[in-house]
Amino acid sequence: MSINYSNEKRQREFNNKSYFDKNVRSLTKRQVIWMQEYLSSNENIRFSSVGSTNRHEEFIAQLSSDDKFRDYVEDAYSKMTYKVIPDREFNWLINNLRGQIFTLSILYLENGYNWFDINSNDLMEEVYRFFDNKINENTIDSKISLLSKIERIWFSISSKDNYSKWISESNKEQIEWTKDYLRKTGIYNEIIRDKASLKEVRSHVLASLDIISYPLSEASINNSNKYVTNDRKEIIIDKMKRAWSQQKYRDAGKTKKSYHLPLTIQTHARLEKMAEVNRLSQTAMLDILINSEYNLKFLDVDGNEIY
Repeated sequence: MSINYSNEKRQREFNNKSYFDKNVRSLTKRQVIWMQEYLSSNENIRFSSVGSTNRHEEFIAQLSSDDKFRDYVEDAYSKMTYKVIPDREFNWLINNLRGQIFTLSILYLENGYNWFDINSNDLMEEVYRFFDNKINENTIDSKISLLSKIERIWFSISSKDNYSKWISESNKEQIEWTKDYLRKTGIYNEIIRDKASLKEVRSHVLASLDIISYPLSEASINNSNKYVTNDRKEIIIDKMKRAWSQQKYRDAGKTKKSYHLPLTIQTHARLEKMAEVNRLSQTAMLDILINSEYNLKFLDVDGNEIY
């Protein structure tokens, strides 16, 4: 049912709002933000509260009394279809904090992207900002190609890693130890700040380990079955796991039972040297070596006996 107002301005606002309810309210927040920024740049329209929590209401409040409201909306929407990647292309990143961190890291390393807020509470918004920003003049096809490439890289790495199951989701001690270890070795990803929750810190730890593999060969990017962890990453992961085993050994303070193990002169000399370098007793050094080797070769990624 249409409503007629005697006041021309009120009638125009009502008609525009009706149009808005029918044609604009269905847009995503991301699309409305893009249209706001487009109109600000091209039509010199100032939106009163850039940080508004309800972008749709802000949009209509600012434009509802303007004679050209529909022209503005239709023009911005038309341009948007050639610039904004459809939401479906980002489905793999939604609720995937590890993937979001990895993506921003790749954009930083490969594209020099440093516009994002490292303290942001919503990293998905930061990913959108790169692909939607008006400064990014790439075609929509090239943007989709880049996003698709990052997706293939991430799945190649994450689907065959040997550390995500090793770092237990509920083991706070291990997660915090691993974060500290990676920081001390210069591997931890400091591009994006981690948050307080254990789940978020773990995602940052895993993303830091993921990025060690980058860059990948074209064959690995196009076929995840061809991905093989490079030697450098294997060495880093192996050292990390051994260091954790040593830490657990030191913390455990296990009661030891005496054994006599006859060793060759050369083996004993090597054991003695290794213990000296690590500032451990020979018994402690031998215990660490045996348990580290056992964990690596006789247990699966879930800690179950293989043999």
